[in-house]
Amino acid sequence: MDQQTKAMKSPALASIAVQLVVVVPVALVLLVVDMLFAYSFSLGAIVYILPNAYFTLYAFRYTGARSSYWVVKSLKWGESGKFALVCLGFALVFRFVQPLHTPLFFTGFCSMLMLQWWLASFVTSKWLTSLRHRR
Repeated sequence: MDQQTKAMKSPALASIAVQLVVVVPVALVLLVVDMLFAYSFSLGAIVYILPNAYFTLYAFRYTGARSSYWVVKSLKWGESGKFALVCLGFALVFRFVQPLHTPLFFTGFCSMLMLQWWLASFVTSKWLTSLRHRR
């Protein structure tokens, strides 16, 4: 794996690690309140994080102009796989997890989505700032 690929994967994989670091304390606090709350929130977060990890690992396998065909193809397949895994996660949770606190399940999912948006914005702004300072 070349340096460009490693540099590209690092922020994406780091964002997944940050999401896990956020989920665990929140789940522990909710565990003190109620076990149902804790696992409902955690399952919502997991239904977001696992497909996101799949997308990150699958989509960013290739870099560079020579592999542009494979970059586009892996992005398309990565996004399709992520969507399928999210649908499967929702289906499995709603089918097999009873009781489930649905508002907290969606809170876990949506909070990870918003955290991902914030992390992407944060990393992008840092990257743009570093490019400006290089000139």
